[in-house]
Amino acid sequence: MPRNILRTQARKARMIPIRLPEVQVNKVDEIVDTFGYKSRTDFIREAIEHYVKEVELVKVIKIRNISREEAKREIRDYLKSRDKAWLDEIADDLRLDFAFVVEMVEELEKEGFVKEV
Repeated sequence: MPRNILRTQARKARMIPIRLPEVQVNKVDEIVDTFGYKSRTDFIREAIEHYVKEVELVKVIKIRNISREEAKREIRDYLKSRDKAWLDEIADDLRLDFAFVVEMVEELEKEGFVKEV
């Protein structure tokens, strides 16, 4: 019975051939020797798993390009529904450039709509 399980798991794996510069292969070999990996493959597999986990944590936001007045209106509406908000939250949630949000909030502050706490 265990053979069936091994065969099933092996079918799920796929081979991906890659070429690496010799310098990188030498570095991989050093790491394999230093840290006691069974093989280059084990190290590369673990490195990929680690990097995939890191990349999955990255939040990608497609920035919108809107007018200053539209941005101020959206920021006003956003802040009306909250007690307070961080500038980066506003930028992320409204998909606006952070520096642009800072400018707009400074204008809203001058207009008396918001205050820094």
